[in-house]
Amino acid sequence: INTRKNIYNIKTRLMNDMANVSGLGYKNTWLTLEVSKGKENWGAGNDIQLALSDNSGSYDYFLLASDYGKIRVRYIHGFLENVEEDINRYITARGFEWTNQKSLNIGFSEIVIYSGVNRLIDFGYLNPISSHLEIEANKRLNHNDGSNNNAVWQIHFDYQKRKKLRISFNYLFDEFVIDRNIQIEKEHGKAYSMRLAYTPKLFTENILTLYSSYVFVGTPTFRHKVGTNNFVQNGMPLGWQGGSDG
Repeated sequence: INTRKNIYNIKTRLMNDMANVSGLGYKNTWLTLEVSKGKENWGAGNDIQLALSDNSGSYDYFLLASDYGKIRVRYIHGFLENVEEDINRYITARGFEWTNQKSLNIGFSEIVIYSGVNRLIDFGYLNPISSHLEIEANKRLNHNDGSNNNAVWQIHFDYQKRKKLRISFNYLFDEFVIDRNIQIEKEHGKAYSMRLAYTPKLFTENILTLYSSYVFVGTPTFRHKVGTNNFVQNGMPLGWQGGSDG
């Protein structure tokens, strides 16, 4: 009976995921344009993504991506949800990745959550190559008090040696505490994850992979003094399923 229930739960979840994923787009060898309802999975490794992962709920967004061989770029801008008293929540992210097209991927990304009462899409974030810090410092936001935006930055590293050994690493920072005498009772907002996988060639028709992974997310990471800027959607984390402080 328990096995049947588990199978039913898995089928129900898959059907819900399929029902919540749709889109329209165009793709060729170097360009991808897409308007869709779905989710993004950014970072290195399997099941160790930090800020954006497949474990989140679906949301509406626009995607622009380009592949130039050794360099790949990706940009999204979307609407998460409307909560409380007409507070609109949005997400925007931009990423850059370099690869040797053989065994190594290194990338950097910025992910931003912004919100506000009846807030419209912020045109300041529509530039795919702009940074949150530059936009905020130059007061090009439609809310410039600094309390309606929350950004995190992430680097990732993925290396595979002779198709047997794979090392994946992600490091994310949310906030730096520069002077503890001024920023009293504050701590660094950081997170990191790593995964080591080994696939020995023991079989010709089957694959066996041995792996170990570790994920750490600090207490203040993905949180903001304005709760609607937290990295959640419909009450669930946008990234690692354990959320903050794990």
